[in-house]
Amino acid sequence: MERFSSWLREELNTRNMTQTQLSNIAGLGSGTISNIMKGTRDVGQETLIKIAIALKLPPDLVFEKAGLLPQKLELSPIKRKLAHIAESLPDSDVEIAIALLEQREAYYKKHPEAKPSK
Repeated sequence: MERFSSWLREELNTRNMTQTQLSNIAGLGSGTISNIMKGTRDVGQETLIKIAIALKLPPDLVFEKAGLLPQKLELSPIKRKLAHIAESLPDSDVEIAIALLEQREAYYKKHPEAKPSK
């Protein structure tokens, strides 16, 4: 559970979000979030789903970080987030996003020195 609380703390810091803000957005009690952050409370599936929705993350990523699912090695968290967002969009919007990504890919093939490190 300590691993999950460390991950959640990092996610909150990245978003400049407080525990109180997370509890309000997720519809969870502030004591629940506090206990999760201290590692003194096991986190149930319903709580994890609420945290995922509040942080706008794929639920499977949050379940993975809580140790309830094995880690998916094929996609990084940012690429999984992209896939999660794409699932909620109409195909026409996903096609636009794909075209943009293909343009970036072609650019980096011509100019490999411009490609940022992962």
